[in-house]
Amino acid sequence: MSVAALRGNALATPVPVMARASRAVLNLPFDALRAQYACAVCAGLIERSLLGAAHFERGLAALERLSYGPFARSV
Repeated sequence: MSVAALRGNALATPVPVMARASRAVLNLPFDALRAQYACAVCAGLIERSLLGAAHFERGLAALERLSYGPFARSV
């Protein structure tokens, strides 16, 4: 079925696309924190350390699970 044929149908909205988009919006604040951490490391404000990065990621992942429950990202 072509896109032109689906335009008249209100139920033709691709649900998986909308689900991915909403997940991306939910993950934005946590991705922004990860980017800020990376920028701070590059700027030398935070020591470059694998253990420090793992500790930060573990804490951020726990906060994400606490905030979003079953909607949180999982590996």
